[in-house]
Amino acid sequence: MMMSKLVFALVFLVYPFLSSARHVITFRSSTSLQPSSLAWDPIAQHFVVGSVSGPTIHAISDAGVVEHLLSDPSTTGADGSATSVAVDPVRRRLIVGFSNPGSIAAYDLKSYERIFAVPLPEMDTIPGGVAVDLRSGEAFVSSTKRGVVWKVGLDGAVRVISESKIFGSQGLGGVVHVGRGYLLIVQTEMGKIFKVDSDDGAAKEVLSSGSSKPLVSAGHAIALHPDLSLIVATNRSVLLVKSDDSWAQAAVHDKSDLGDGVTAVAVAIREGKKAYVLVKSQEGYRIEEVAWERESEGDMVWGLVLIGLGLAYFMFWRFQMGKLVGNMNKKQA
Repeated sequence: MMMSKLVFALVFLVYPFLSSARHVITFRSSTSLQPSSLAWDPIAQHFVVGSVSGPTIHAISDAGVVEHLLSDPSTTGADGSATSVAVDPVRRRLIVGFSNPGSIAAYDLKSYERIFAVPLPEMDTIPGGVAVDLRSGEAFVSSTKRGVVWKVGLDGAVRVISESKIFGSQGLGGVVHVGRGYLLIVQTEMGKIFKVDSDDGAAKEVLSSGSSKPLVSAGHAIALHPDLSLIVATNRSVLLVKSDDSWAQAAVHDKSDLGDGVTAVAVAIREGKKAYVLVKSQEGYRIEEVAWERESEGDMVWGLVLIGLGLAYFMFWRFQMGKLVGNMNKKQA
């Protein structure tokens, strides 16, 4: 009886190690909120999502409360979509890529008043991703239609920085600014990752370490972790891609399978630490913390180690108590 109680107590104490539970935020979608993009606002402490069903931006709290932040049909028309979002916490701006027609806009993070809104050179384009250089404030926009990357100045001036032949005829997806003078961009259909110079647009493919295959399969959204690893959303999983400082080669270091019927829509880094993924399933949309396979396995091992140590200590204590009781009985005799 005592042994069963001890085991129960040990399991209860190490449950956080054994549990695979992750932070999950559920919220209700609507006709004006069909999420298409995701970013974390460290100032307001909430997620920001764009909508494919209209030129609208919403905030999602930890409790799943949805707050309408802005709607800007004058920029794209009522049929436009907010396909990409990025937060510039230094200048307290929200950068949004719109489609139908293709445009880029910046808004004040406090008042959500428009700072500028300009059309992209190719009006029929759909922005695949938006990233911000936190030092200069310049934004970078990729196109899902073809291999082109635009740079957007603080005043809204737009120019092409890369139309590299290495992109081929395929469109581009998510983009991040690494902060060392280059961008990382994922190719939506082929799964290739490109390293692009943020000044002259020179592009190279990031090769897969030990393989000639593309790094990922059909990746469409990416986020950059502060340790310079890359979080990549594919249709059914989230991948952790790591490289050396040069990003000449890289490899998939870890992954998180989302399960049957669940599709990854976008990814974001929260507080510079945790990776979160926006997913869609038959039950609707939700934002959940990414649970990496290796991390979960490590937690399980530590939990079992703690249980083993606890049982060993109990057996040692029981043996010592038995000896003590035996010695006392001898003295009494």
